[in-house]
Amino acid sequence: MESFAEVWEQVLEYCKNIMSETTYKMWIETIDKAEFIDGKVVISSATEFRNTILKDKFYGTFKEAFENVIGIDIDLEFRVSQKQEEAKAEEENSSEERYEDTNRLSNYNFDNFIVGASNKLAHAASWRVATAETGSVYNPLFIYGHSGLGKTHLMIAIQNEMKKRSPDINIIYTTSENFMNEFISCITKKDNITFREKYRKADALFIDDIQFIKNKHQTQEEFFHTFNDLINAKKQVVITSDRPPKEIEGLDERIKTRFESGLIADIQPPDIETRIAIIMKKAEDHDLDLSKQIINYIAEKIKDNIRQIEGTINKIAAMENLYGISPTMGSIQKIIHDIETDNRPVSATVDEIIESVADKYDLTKGDIVSDKRNANIALARNVAMYVIREVTGLSLENIGNKFGGKKHSTVKHSVDIIEEKIQYDVDLKNTVYNIIKQFKDR
Repeated sequence: MESFAEVWEQVLEYCKNIMSETTYKMWIETIDKAEFIDGKVVISSATEFRNTILKDKFYGTFKEAFENVIGIDIDLEFRVSQKQEEAKAEEENSSEERYEDTNRLSNYNFDNFIVGASNKLAHAASWRVATAETGSVYNPLFIYGHSGLGKTHLMIAIQNEMKKRSPDINIIYTTSENFMNEFISCITKKDNITFREKYRKADALFIDDIQFIKNKHQTQEEFFHTFNDLINAKKQVVITSDRPPKEIEGLDERIKTRFESGLIADIQPPDIETRIAIIMKKAEDHDLDLSKQIINYIAEKIKDNIRQIEGTINKIAAMENLYGISPTMGSIQKIIHDIETDNRPVSATVDEIIESVADKYDLTKGDIVSDKRNANIALARNVAMYVIREVTGLSLENIGNKFGGKKHSTVKHSVDIIEEKIQYDVDLKNTVYNIIKQFKDR
């Protein structure tokens, strides 16, 4: 059932956001399959040992995830899969994992990408890159915009189109964080050659969220040479970020210059007409009959995040397909209620971030915005400034104004402190990234 597959993807994403990367990869990512059978969700794993762990340790997590995604308490059953050999084969074929990870998102294509004034250039450039000879136009292509506006959709659409036209093309898709982690691993193993051969033999390299390599000087150096080799060999490079190159502080000027030598295309929040078109298309894909009133209501309530629109439609489809609950204005209002705060102004988000950090450090909002210099308060204040910068993109001066008029240099110093500390303090890094995810991924 297509709708359940989409629900399951959202459940996995929810789990990924609330647990450590190691736990997710060890237990959740290795689940064989999940199905909706006879009114309940059946989760299958390859061995009895894994089945027991999932049932004993993650039952509550899955219940929470499904309720968050579809808004309904759902029955769960855990089974041992009969496809151990297939699971083993999948592990042995890990060399294909990067393209397969994106290929499973085959619904991300150009046909179902709704074009409007806010994304017209990015869409046209992406189509040109996907259909032209590899590396011959807009190389590199740099797409930027806030989370949930369609950057990943376009990036995956390019890959799917390239693969359709040239099945043997060597596509590598990764995130800047994965690129960095692989590089660090190779340094540790003293095996830089394997890393370089892998990336520099790609026909097309796609890197998501390049902003996260800022201030990572060794990673930037390796990326710079990888990038140059690919561009010089007429291989395609596509980059995404939450901001344009010139605004990524801590990024080597040489890299910024290389990015600016190609095409930079932004994606802005969609206007009301585009939002309505997206809702109608998603509803049609799910065979949903939504009234004009409901469509307009969703479009008015969710203004800045296409992913939230898609999530709303997926939840409506799941409720209808899995439980036979037809959409009504009342049920739609309930679905949207928990995400209405996402459309609040930046000032409200800043206040929420400060409160979230305060809760994390068992402090008050007043403590964090005060001039108190206790070590715990100072750390929390620095974390708050760093997270605000990452989530909202506010200027250092504007952030300082939120903290009683602190100077630009003071805020920069606070941001730099956290930038440095998260390089070696794993606990702090996890704390900071979890707070950022809380606001960026909602």
